[in-house]
Amino acid sequence: MNDKIDVVIPWVDDNDELWLKKKKSYSSQSSSIGELTSINRYHDYGTLKYVLRSIANNMNWVDNVILVTDNQLPEWLNTREVRVVDHKEFINGKLPTFNSNVIMTNLDKIPQLNEQFIAFNDETIVWNAVKKTDFFKNNLPVDSLIETGTVPKNDGFYHISLNGVALINERFSKRNVMLKNINKFFSFKYGIQIFRTLLSLPYGGFIGFLNQHLIIPYKKNDFKDACSLFPMEFERTWDHRFRELDDINDWLVRYIRNLKGNFTPGYLKGQFFSLSDFEKTMPKISQHSKVIVINDDSHYNIVILKRIQKLLSTKFPEKSKYEK
Repeated sequence: MNDKIDVVIPWVDDNDELWLKKKKSYSSQSSSIGELTSINRYHDYGTLKYVLRSIANNMNWVDNVILVTDNQLPEWLNTREVRVVDHKEFINGKLPTFNSNVIMTNLDKIPQLNEQFIAFNDETIVWNAVKKTDFFKNNLPVDSLIETGTVPKNDGFYHISLNGVALINERFSKRNVMLKNINKFFSFKYGIQIFRTLLSLPYGGFIGFLNQHLIIPYKKNDFKDACSLFPMEFERTWDHRFRELDDINDWLVRYIRNLKGNFTPGYLKGQFFSLSDFEKTMPKISQHSKVIVINDDSHYNIVILKRIQKLLSTKFPEKSKYEK
């Protein structure tokens, strides 16, 4: 087994004038509206440098760090240590794309990508040291298979995440899958989260799955399996320059992989924050958290950004090898 593990980070500089001009030109041709194309989908608020510092400090076993961009490059980046891959080098679909679902569902096609990789975003901070076995064990990704309901919301992300669950119910029998993988549905490693699955037992189909919104380990073959089951749905998504309500995202890849039992049960401890959590004070981060995510919820102002910068620069004050 080749146990090398890559990290893949999609990134966009929303202050780049050329990129903004390009986005404006294509958005005028798009049928996507409102939340699906809102600017907070693209905000860069200076976290990438600290993402890389956190990887250097707490994941020193990583093989390659790959930054996925649309003809962009942070001026401070050390390209001898970070491999920059442009969208046109791997994406199957319309280019340029401003649709993260297109980018994320094509990650397996990145040239020379190791079979095992971890999908990040540029707001994901590895807060404490993690091991290879937190992500891959027994030649399988470490993940959780926890069924749970999803609170309906009138936004595009809710629709897109549920599209994958609907497709799963077309191809997988809940009863048969549970019987075949009973130990992976009810692993003690999930802790009290098991009760979510227990409460979902009366339903005849899957009602949804717990998504931690942290970082996801994948194998390239996971994507090939998913595309072979739903080729039309993937191709339809790849045809959308901006998010559309009938998109699918990479969570569908994860669902299929897990329902087939191609994973090792585990549960990474982490915390999910939004910008609004920094509005009045600094949120408390548990000493047990391995990973934190700071999600953009459109509460974007200078006070919040300064708090985030202070938090991250205090935790990771030293430059990493990924910086010039």
